[in-house]
Amino acid sequence: MRNFSESWTVDKRLARGMAAVLTLFGVSAGATSACAEGYELHGFGDVSVKNDYVTPRGLVVTSDGATVQVLNGLVLVTPAGVTFNAGTWTDLNPGYGDGNTNTVNEFDFFVGANVNITPKLEAGVSYVQFISGQNAFFDERNIEFTLKYHDGKKGAAFTVNPYAKLFWAFDSKSSTVLLGKEGGTFDVELGAVPAYTTSGVTISMPSWITVGPKSYWGDKDNTLIALGLVPKQKGSNFGVATTGLKVSTSLSFIKGGAGASVYVQGQYYHLINDNLVASKAFLNGGDHNRDHFVIGTGLSFGF
Repeated sequence: MRNFSESWTVDKRLARGMAAVLTLFGVSAGATSACAEGYELHGFGDVSVKNDYVTPRGLVVTSDGATVQVLNGLVLVTPAGVTFNAGTWTDLNPGYGDGNTNTVNEFDFFVGANVNITPKLEAGVSYVQFISGQNAFFDERNIEFTLKYHDGKKGAAFTVNPYAKLFWAFDSKSSTVLLGKEGGTFDVELGAVPAYTTSGVTISMPSWITVGPKSYWGDKDNTLIALGLVPKQKGSNFGVATTGLKVSTSLSFIKGGAGASVYVQGQYYHLINDNLVASKAFLNGGDHNRDHFVIGTGLSFGF
């Protein structure tokens, strides 16, 4: 398995992907003229500090030491309303333990596009590649399809924001949930983000549940299971159920085209699938608790 430095210098797919991103966003003098003709280029970022790292699919990755997560990227809006996006996401694990070998735990990059099917229904597709900072897994190549419904009138104080995501792990020698099928599998995330906004403060409750084939979470041919390192559990077609509370407020002193907000959040996860519980125990010193709570704070910004 390659080390982390090789993931940066040798992976030709990564190099081609980044080159495509630079080309897509026109990192040249041509970008200015394109914007003048009706195109818009925006940037976004988010930096958060949390007690633990739990993936959207319910894998409790780290529970020893803090986790610092950094997201950044660019969005190109075309005159036709189609948006293209690209960026990176990094998970840092200061005070790491339980098998982690360095602070850089994971590095991901993504590129995708979104379009409105109707004024309130948005569809999107993204390519996402997961890279382990410590050789914990092989590079995982995934495609995610999304449908989001933007309910409520423009400027409405309360919205529900239901959505659905199909996460397709199409090419990998590792499982995105540790004990599942190693590539050529999928799960579905069904959720909503009810939100209420008043006087510059937004209170939201991100909530979702994941479903899919039993083999997505536990597969007899999985390397760890086949070697006898972790026993395969019976499992089910359900993965994780989660709900949370997030309170954010905009920083009004920032003027011009840029904006920023600060937030605090708590997210409760219930690991429905027995294989997710076994994965949690394997990665986190034998912890078999089905329930996990993540708290954090962060800063979001954009232009």
